[in-house]
Amino acid sequence: MKCLFVIIMVLVSLSTQAWDGTVSGVINKIDVTSGNNYGFRVYLENSPKLCSNTNAWAYINESDSNYQTYVAALLAAKMSQSKVTLYTNWVNGDPNDYCKIGYVVIHS
Repeated sequence: MKCLFVIIMVLVSLSTQAWDGTVSGVINKIDVTSGNNYGFRVYLENSPKLCSNTNAWAYINESDSNYQTYVAALLAAKMSQSKVTLYTNWVNGDPNDYCKIGYVVIHS
């Protein structure tokens, strides 16, 4: 049983390393611009850095898979002031680039 627990913990830690940023908070602001110009941008309260770099916002583009679901979920979280966790990656793997949303958790 201990061995199984260790294996699960290793797998969980490996999956969390796949993201350049994992930050939780309440959505403070949303910007919307043209579809593929970092089209839907999300800022959290107190402006935390979302990819372990200088950027305080993360985005998703209209051409991204499941775009409408992300937008609907994030807008609902903003309206209800629910806490969200944003899992983000740097664009093109560049730590100086913008943070792209890859996964969202909305807390009750």
